[in-house]
Amino acid sequence: MAVSIFRRRGHAAHADGTTERTRRVWPVRRTAAGEAPGRTVVERRPSRWRRSRHNPISAMILAAGWAAAVILGLGMLLTWGDANPGNALVDATLDTGRWLATPFHDAFPRPNPEHGLYLNWSIAAAVYYLMARVLSWLTRF
Repeated sequence: MAVSIFRRRGHAAHADGTTERTRRVWPVRRTAAGEAPGRTVVERRPSRWRRSRHNPISAMILAAGWAAAVILGLGMLLTWGDANPGNALVDATLDTGRWLATPFHDAFPRPNPEHGLYLNWSIAAAVYYLMARVLSWLTRF
């Protein structure tokens, strides 16, 4: 009775309670008397959207989304830490972050400009990352 409760519909069950989708045999160490039989381990397959592999285009899209989110996050950290804007690396990072966050400029205006920057740049980073995930997923098929 317990087996029938946990059995999924639409899958043929074997005598050991596993289904065709989840059947995998692992070898066991050999003994002195000979070879011990393998044991059956139930292993779930990942869902469909996790199974397909990245092709080069979807990997580049995902990398671009990650890069945009990292640049925006680094710009927020540099602003929070009061980094010297005269430094070339800090200036380049903040300029790139401003350019990436242009569509989200003043989406949520705040009296303190730093708080507005944190909020708008966080939203921009999340949107770029989520868009990259969706586009990457769409190009994997």
